[in-house]
Amino acid sequence: MQGVRLSSFVCSVLYSHAGGLETMSTFDAKIQPAIGSQYPSVVVPIINAASHSIDIMMYEWKWYSHENAGGVEKFNLAIQGAARRGVKVRVLMNIESMGHAITKINTRTEQFLRLAGIEVKFGQIGVATHAKLLIFDNRLMVLGSHNISKGSFSRNQEASIVVEGGEAIRAYIDYFGLLWQQMNNG
Repeated sequence: MQGVRLSSFVCSVLYSHAGGLETMSTFDAKIQPAIGSQYPSVVVPIINAASHSIDIMMYEWKWYSHENAGGVEKFNLAIQGAARRGVKVRVLMNIESMGHAITKINTRTEQFLRLAGIEVKFGQIGVATHAKLLIFDNRLMVLGSHNISKGSFSRNQEASIVVEGGEAIRAYIDYFGLLWQQMNNG
């Protein structure tokens, strides 16, 4: 990651996949916090540096087309810009019943994303797609509590982390791929 300072650490990962407990693995990885309102200033440069792929799993993604939305607007413009410069962007978002507020918000965002050539799918109704996960070029991920909204970027108490290291994030890459294949909408 150019221009972003990361701390090095050794990451031990214990994860569950398909109900089975996997063994503990140790990886070399670099981390950086993205706390509260710092999120856009940390993540937008990562979006701008992506060269091949961006995979996103998001619970709530707001699109403010008629007002200045600060960090959200910068984030959204960066995602559109990445797609337009040839980066493959795939988005998996939450959906609830047809009248639910999250469904209205995310289907509105879907329209803006598709205009930029971004692939969009929705999770299953009744099964929350609650993760907030971004994977860049299969080597770096952002994972945490931030939705894409003014509240998450400005007033909520949110915490996310950037992890760089392909093998350290392998389980998340595989998880996104599995969910993407399971969703036939899109």
